[in-house]
Amino acid sequence: MTKSQKAILASAKVLFWKYGLKKVTVEEICEHAGVSKMTFYRRFVNKEHAAEEILEAILEDNLRRYSAIMDEEKPFPEKISKILHLQHQEAKNMSKDFINEILSEDGSALSELIHNYTQKSYKVMIADFEKAKKEGWVRADLKPEFIIDMLGVIRTKMQDENFLRMFKSMDEAIMELSNFFFYGIFVKR
Repeated sequence: MTKSQKAILASAKVLFWKYGLKKVTVEEICEHAGVSKMTFYRRFVNKEHAAEEILEAILEDNLRRYSAIMDEEKPFPEKISKILHLQHQEAKNMSKDFINEILSEDGSALSELIHNYTQKSYKVMIADFEKAKKEGWVRADLKPEFIIDMLGVIRTKMQDENFLRMFKSMDEAIMELSNFFFYGIFVKR
């Protein structure tokens, strides 16, 4: 990947996170990256194509880092704490518009990418929860289908305007949902 392509992707990420995909233009990405539109279009079909590349790289990296944490020889609660920290780092500065755009199921390539990654990550997560059950960290009666359903509820909450009004930022909302999912109403120990 060339220096210009890296600059385009880095600029697009900053702008998409801040304003959402729909509000950002190719011209703004190019200006922020310090490249011409011709340079942009030599590599990307449109801004959605750039967004797909950005998200695919992030999602794959997150899954890789998640798996690395889960493979560590540490107690399950410590692993969850590290995963929540990882999630917090990725959620920083994401705008509500961007979250809504990537979570919408509109049939776009971006929507398909998110759907495929979600299915892939759910399978990995369920396997990890099953292992944690066997090790006595997770309730033995907890059904994998329930976990998947609750993750769907969390996804829905990320698009619920009434819910989001309770928080100062998307990051705060994401972390509250994540903490509630893993810890419920009990104090973390």
